[in-house]
Amino acid sequence: MNEDEKKQIGQRLTTRVATGLSFIEFNYLNNHTTPDAAWIRNIYILLSFYTELLLKAIFVAKNDFADVSDLDNQLRKIGHDFVSAGKQIGTDELKNFGIKNIRFVNHEYIVKTNDGEFYVKDFNDIRYDFIDGRVRTLNGDEHEKFKKQIEIMLGINTKLKTLVW
Repeated sequence: MNEDEKKQIGQRLTTRVATGLSFIEFNYLNNHTTPDAAWIRNIYILLSFYTELLLKAIFVAKNDFADVSDLDNQLRKIGHDFVSAGKQIGTDELKNFGIKNIRFVNHEYIVKTNDGEFYVKDFNDIRYDFIDGRVRTLNGDEHEKFKKQIEIMLGINTKLKTLVW
């Protein structure tokens, strides 16, 4: 895979992350003054998905691949596991993007960054929580947490854009 192909994929990833986070900001947060139990599960799914894409964008930008098929295989191996993505990226590269560590605790990922930490629901768990009948309790501070997560993620995405644009 040549550098131009890799940059094009990186551009698509960073754009998708930016537009997805903007969608959450402008179509959910700006239209709901308090957490909405009917919507919040979808927001958790979207934030998990865009966090995954952000990590995979770093992985793409910082690694070499034989071809698109090789890249696809490696991304699929990582799956939805942020800890695995972090290991594949490497501690030093994560730190270059301000990510100190990624841990998995009680059905969610804790992403610790230079700008604070944020929690991300496990993509598989949030989609299949009906199996064990868990009920999500709203604490009322979800919107503030989402705003902080989005701010941190956009900062990382901005650093990443300098590599692929």
